Amino acid sequence: MRVSPDLASFTPAAAFFAFHLLALLILTATVYVAGRLVSRCLEDGGDAWERFGVAVTLGLVLLGQIGLCLGLLGMLARGPLLAVVAAVHLAGFGVWREIGRGARALVRRKKAAALGLVIVIVIVIAVAPLAVLGFYPPTAFDETLYHLPFARAFAASGGVPMLPDLRVPVFPQLSELVFTEVLILADDVAVHGVELLATLASAALLIGWGRRASGPAAGWLAAGVWLGNPIVAHLAGTAYLEPGLALFGAAALYGQERWRESRSRGWLAVAAAGAGAAAATKYLGLAFVGLVLLFVLFPGDAGDAGKAAARRGRTVRDLLLAALVIAAVAGPWYLRLVYLTGNPVFPYFPGLFGPPTAWAAGWLPPRPLGERLASFVRIPWSVVFDRRAVGSQPPHSPLYLLALPLLAAAAWQDGRVRRLLFSVLVYALLFLLLPPDARYLVVVLPLLSLALGLAAGAFPLSERPRFTALLVLLAFLPGWLYAGYRLARQGPPPATAEARDRYLAEQLPLWPAVRFLNRTQGSAYTVYAFHAENMVYLAEGRFLGDWNGPDRFGVMEPLIRDPAALHRRLREMGAGFLMTVEGYGVELPSDDPEFRARFQRIYADGIAQVFAVSGRLGEP
Repeated sequence: MRVSPDLASFTPAAAFFAFHLLALLILTATVYVAGRLVSRCLEDGGDAWERFGVAVTLGLVLLGQIGLCLGLLGMLARGPLLAVVAAVHLAGFGVWREIGRGARALVRRKKAAALGLVIVIVIVIAVAPLAVLGFYPPTAFDETLYHLPFARAFAASGGVPMLPDLRVPVFPQLSELVFTEVLILADDVAVHGVELLATLASAALLIGWGRRASGPAAGWLAAGVWLGNPIVAHLAGTAYLEPGLALFGAAALYGQERWRESRSRGWLAVAAAGAGAAAATKYLGLAFVGLVLLFVLFPGDAGDAGKAAARRGRTVRDLLLAALVIAAVAGPWYLRLVYLTGNPVFPYFPGLFGPPTAWAAGWLPPRPLGERLASFVRIPWSVVFDRRAVGSQPPHSPLYLLALPLLAAAAWQDGRVRRLLFSVLVYALLFLLLPPDARYLVVVLPLLSLALGLAAGAFPLSERPRFTALLVLLAFLPGWLYAGYRLARQGPPPATAEARDRYLAEQLPLWPAVRFLNRTQGSAYTVYAFHAENMVYLAEGRFLGDWNGPDRFGVMEPLIRDPAALHRRLREMGAGFLMTVEGYGVELPSDDPEFRARFQRIYADGIAQVFAVSGRLGEP
């Protein structure tokens, strides 16, 4: 049967989109059902938005913990993972019945069903550009530097080994374990669905949280502001960790607020699980552990306070419960760090936790205190207008900057806004120590968005649905337009291997050099590359060279002046090839006879050069 040219060109794209949409739906269903199995026992679980946000949070925590258990047993493979997915849905039969009952009840209420259909259509139109951004191959710097290399190595080994070739060999890696599970069952494009799901779950949680706290206007506006951040739209389509970390942090503070209102220990456990998951995802998540414990220790005057002695006894029990849940979620990840490195926050604070290592976090230049304070004060301006000062990331929404007076006024009158802004400030103080990167601030944008929603929701005009809808649209528009701009600039997502190859060449100038090694050497090569560290994931062989590690750039670059020493060190590490990048200050003495005797140039494209490190071409 002959296929027409139009159909032939359409079929791969249709199959590509269908596969990844199906992968996203299965991921969402599995995560939701797993989380709902736990959250169904909560007292007053909230509306559908709250239930979805909490269930996705707990579901991601469970899948990450299950992935760690399978990895420690050497069973992180397709068969056991398929068994886990099947077990989740079999155990979640009651959850599916709950979903069915809700759908049938909605259909019977015709007006509610029509409104629900309109909301679904609006959400699909709003979310579509963000979802499609995730259908491109991975090219963002950190996802190809270590997040996806971690996932690929875990998938290949079936375990969770330490990876000394990477910039940092081991971290708290809850999200990377979820990435691994999706990578094993689907592919690297489908992995982007994890952070998209986390982004949308944060929006759902904000809608429900805002509605509960102040009314529909506050919830919808908070979600609109959150999704209206261009940087959020960007990160939702990557394998970065910030969207998941933002969800865990928001769920921790949401659970704490629900506990504060009801004194239900189920909600305290949710808060502690969110904080523990944040700490198990990234060291920055430890801030939420501190915040949850602080709010438990000083809960204020909400709920049934009782007598002072009884209150103190209850506080001790609540602190113990929160600490136990946090330890249960985050503890295995930090015990693994101690077992592998002796340092629970490896590679930071060498000396405090054992002797310094080759991966000691010292590649960032020290900054004077005055410079740190000045950059800290400028953060609200820099993340919108001076983005080169904060990592050249896509901008944050300008609404936060415009709303600073409104937030200050609301904090004066509303304790909920004060607690949210206090949490944001505590986290932001880390920027006095951290490098100035706008991406790290995304973690607290859900809290800041909710504070803005609560502040705006207090105005009488917010009770008018049309006015609220206009505000939400204006808040959401920057993120939606940014996603549309990216789609227009990048063209349709590549649906075939050839299209993927062309896309990578357009986005990553070093890809042709790495592709050359992949095609000529397969996976049986080791290359040392100067200043090409973000190509680790795309290389099929072993790819060395970074700012950290035993063979870091600072160690290797001085050897360039001595071809014999450079050759000897490369052979000692097993590198059969050497790659350099034009314009990065690494000038090889290619005219030196001693260099030519030991290195043979086999590839050059004006951007990168590849040399064989031996007399015999491609010798391992």
